Amino acid sequence: MKKSNLILLLCLFSIYGNAQTLSLIDLSAFKPNTANNWKIVGDVSSDISKINDLTTTEGTGILACIHQQGKYGAEYELVSNLEHQDLDIELEFMMAKGSNSGIYLQGNYEVQLMDSWGKKNPKYNDCGGIYERWDDSKPNGEKGYEGTAPRINACKAPGLWQKIKISFQAARFDANGKKLTNAKFLEIVLNGIVIHENVEVSGPSRGSLTVQDVVKGPLRIQGDHGSLAIRNIKIANFDKTAGIISDIKYKIHYGSFKQDADLSKLKIAENGNSDALTWEILKNQNDYVFVQNFNYNAPTDGNYTFKLQMSGHSYLKVDDKEVLNNIWKFTAETREATVELKAGKHAIEIFNNKRDGWMKPILGFWSAGPGFRETPHHAISSLITGKPADPILVEAKTNTNLRSFMDFKKSPEANPKRVVHAISVGSPENLHYSYDLDKAALFQVWQGGFLDTSPMWNDRGDGSSRPTGSVTVLNNDMILAKMTTSETAWPKDTIGSGYRPKGYVLNDNDVPTFQYLAFGSKITDATSITDGKYFTREIKISDPNSALMARLAEGTISKLNDTLFAVNDKSYYIQIESGTIPVVRNSNGKQELLISAASGTVKYSIIF
Repeated sequence: MKKSNLILLLCLFSIYGNAQTLSLIDLSAFKPNTANNWKIVGDVSSDISKINDLTTTEGTGILACIHQQGKYGAEYELVSNLEHQDLDIELEFMMAKGSNSGIYLQGNYEVQLMDSWGKKNPKYNDCGGIYERWDDSKPNGEKGYEGTAPRINACKAPGLWQKIKISFQAARFDANGKKLTNAKFLEIVLNGIVIHENVEVSGPSRGSLTVQDVVKGPLRIQGDHGSLAIRNIKIANFDKTAGIISDIKYKIHYGSFKQDADLSKLKIAENGNSDALTWEILKNQNDYVFVQNFNYNAPTDGNYTFKLQMSGHSYLKVDDKEVLNNIWKFTAETREATVELKAGKHAIEIFNNKRDGWMKPILGFWSAGPGFRETPHHAISSLITGKPADPILVEAKTNTNLRSFMDFKKSPEANPKRVVHAISVGSPENLHYSYDLDKAALFQVWQGGFLDTSPMWNDRGDGSSRPTGSVTVLNNDMILAKMTTSETAWPKDTIGSGYRPKGYVLNDNDVPTFQYLAFGSKITDATSITDGKYFTREIKISDPNSALMARLAEGTISKLNDTLFAVNDKSYYIQIESGTIPVVRNSNGKQELLISAASGTVKYSIIF
């Protein structure tokens, strides 16, 4: 890379931990796009019913490709000035209906971006798939090979923002340019679901920039198969040497000591130097205090993240400053701290006090820093006892209903709350939801796997389960309320509603209809799958009150047409029945989507 390009790229990126966030103010981080089908915009939207529809508004922060399908060529693609080896990239993308694109690592290895919403059996060319290789010399039907389909279709509906994370390891070459190892996708995560792990590719995908593997290459985004938008691009370029440790010294005190005991007053049973970072120096596997000191060589200035795994009480000090405090942890638990360091040697101290004989000792220590991935520094044998218990997974091969506690967060920054009377309803279509029986609230929907019940059934358990798919969070308030005026605040509980749950009944396919009393009426509440793609919810009210309203969504509401609304930064849609008159109002700094329940029926769809 030329020096001028490097300076330009440094100006265009802002620090995001050990990653960098691309500032999408203009297109100067990319080579000139002569076809002019890419531009920087402020907002985008797409009509879910129209093929290849993408509408933009002026501004910055979003990279949009407006492309007429059927026109193909390299001039429509976007290629970065940056060239990389090992790389992690994450970004959010929005696909127009029927659109197709891809992200090429090193310009050669494609991860497919595609409108694959609702497809039951995804292939290599569906969203998140690792695209196939191609050999024209092979017979017809055999030219394409090595494509890898995602484990499950985690693709959202067109016009919604989706997130993908790709961890890529480049091919390795010797000093003479001979390839030693193939390139590998270490992990690909789509909308919160791991869809690939450790997938090796023997060479470039079909349509690659070069025929053979290369040491370095650019990021490349396909732009000649339809319209899409991209934002929040974060890149970690791993092109630096990892930090190393040296001069390991240890002290051991045997006995059942408190974690805050004054070590200067305790007898040292053993001390010395060690060739490896490990607990295996210990003669006893319990009732000890173990202190290890060593040097850590930071190759460059920047932020370094240290991760520690120890059973019992432990702390971590860097340059005599405690960065992980002295607390108790299970064998399989890890914790980490990020510290800004100058290049050079730094003193590290690890403390471990264990007085619980039922736990085995363990020592795991990792670091990640500017330009290098997380690197282990412990002996492999020192971590063997830390293998977590295998998860207890419940699949929904048939319609399945499971009661449990459920921890619920309305937003990533919110404090979790426990729903104590939750029921999760799973389906073989891989579409599932959770319902709060205390509030008649359908509070989350997801696609993918059904439930991980390990927290409930492993060891003593805590009664909770958790979704194993890509979750879309909804409201956790009662859907119905009496609105005496247009300014009436939506209630946060069921007080005054006369709410009394009456359980649920299952139909012949084991799909539940919930029943309750509220506002002097008998109410039924049923959610069903429509077209194998989304949920439709129908609430029926006997003797409805004329002031009764239903709140379908809370957050940010964007009206796309008379019946379709995008919620919370286009994370999901609410679709109402034709002829229904919606009300979008501001309340307590948020927007609410309301419809009247006076007719005795509330029916709407949740599309995600």
